[in-house]
Amino acid sequence: MSQTDRGGVRQDEPNEAAEMDGGGSRASPLVHGIGLRLLAAIFMFSTAVTLATTVFELYVDYRGQIQEIRDRFGDVENANLGSLGGAMWSLDTDQLQLQIEGIKRLPDMQYLEVREVGRSLKRRVMVSVGERGVGPVLTQEFPIVYADSKDRSTEQTIGVLYMEATLTGVYNRLVDKAVVILISQGVKTFLVSMFILYIVYRLVTRHLIAIAGYVGRFNLNVTQPLALTRHRPSKEDELDRMVGAFNSMSSGLREAYHQLRDVNAELEEDIAARRKAEEEVTRLNAELEQRVRQRTAELEASNKELDAFTYSVSHDLRAPLRRIEGFGQILDTEYSGSLDERFGHYLTRIRAGARDMAEMIDSFLQLSRSTRSELTVEPINLSDIAHKVASRLREKDPQRSVSIEIAPDLMTKGDRRLMDAVLENLLGNAWKYSRHNKSATISFGTEMAEGRLVYVVRDNGAGFDMNYLDRLFMPFSRLHRAEEFEGTGIGLATVLRILARHGGRIWAEGAIGKGAVFRFTLWEGGVADGKS
Repeated sequence: MSQTDRGGVRQDEPNEAAEMDGGGSRASPLVHGIGLRLLAAIFMFSTAVTLATTVFELYVDYRGQIQEIRDRFGDVENANLGSLGGAMWSLDTDQLQLQIEGIKRLPDMQYLEVREVGRSLKRRVMVSVGERGVGPVLTQEFPIVYADSKDRSTEQTIGVLYMEATLTGVYNRLVDKAVVILISQGVKTFLVSMFILYIVYRLVTRHLIAIAGYVGRFNLNVTQPLALTRHRPSKEDELDRMVGAFNSMSSGLREAYHQLRDVNAELEEDIAARRKAEEEVTRLNAELEQRVRQRTAELEASNKELDAFTYSVSHDLRAPLRRIEGFGQILDTEYSGSLDERFGHYLTRIRAGARDMAEMIDSFLQLSRSTRSELTVEPINLSDIAHKVASRLREKDPQRSVSIEIAPDLMTKGDRRLMDAVLENLLGNAWKYSRHNKSATISFGTEMAEGRLVYVVRDNGAGFDMNYLDRLFMPFSRLHRAEEFEGTGIGLATVLRILARHGGRIWAEGAIGKGAVFRFTLWEGGVADGKS
């Protein structure tokens, strides 16, 4: 009987995938995969720990053996210096020799020497045993003191005991101990590593191989869930949770796959419909292009007719006006004395009308050029242009005293000729309509409105009625009588069109007798370089 726990793991049922890797070949967990790396990591870590502990133990042992030798030197000092002092005082060399030979039998003792001090070299007593200075050694020297047993104040140094212990035995013992530790720890580490490797393989690796094989053969059209071959654990472990999560994910993938397949079918239908729509759009675009070409041709024809009309206005109408003006001047010059006052008044009215007509023709041509001429965009300084306009106004009307304030270095991009016309009209209007104010003031500067730079022309002249604001920028529309202020009503309409070509707009505020404020912007949609 087979059982499946809540993690989707089938218990006690053979599963060939448990012995196969993801590519269908027989698994070799001890040669490939994480098993060998785990074994190497355990072995390297255990070796490092063994080496560290071994070095520490050897160091402690070395310090202990060195201390034992030093303690042995101290024991010799306590036990033998008195008898050596008595033998040397009585010059009993046989006794001295016998005692140092006995001391040499102690462990690690290599060389001992007793020599007398305080006498000449020829008569000095010296007894030694062993071979001096062979290999690494540890030395100690003790003074031999003799004193009369009745009078301790007569104590004096009569000789020296020199002892030399070899460290070769210490090193040999340390090497033997290190070899034993390393061999025993190495064998233990290897056995523990192999046991851990086997446990990891039994508990984890073989199931990972089975999962890899299942994933390698995974098919969204197959509904068989992932299951592992093993005895059911008492509690759900990590493998159970991973298998359950994978089965949940595969179920979601299958559901999403079927939904996606349905969506793809609908999308194919939509694509077919879209192709038909694109074909229809292509046909309509072709028809639209044909209409655009037709309208363009009509517009070009209209433009040519407008050019012809402009040429006619510029030449055909000017000639009759010049003749009217010329003959009027002749009549005024030659017959003004022989004609009555009423005739002179009529003649003056005729000449004034001719001049007004010529001025209107010039204004009309200026309006036409502002919308049809080529726009050359370049960096310009509006402050310099404003100063030049102000200078021309002062030269034209030198008897007036007007305060003109111009903000410095107002840089922008635009057509220098057209922007000169804008400031010529705006500053000229401010100059004209402030004529009756003895303390006339005109200013040109900037301010910020809604995060955008706005240029401002302000005056304290006649102003205008805001009820007629909609007529302010209309061609040939005037808000003041011609007897009060001269003009044709073309200037502000020209300004409106020039600023529109520069991506800007203009608006005004005013009150009768309190002046007017004109605000305008440039390139609200971005500035273009070069020519447009």
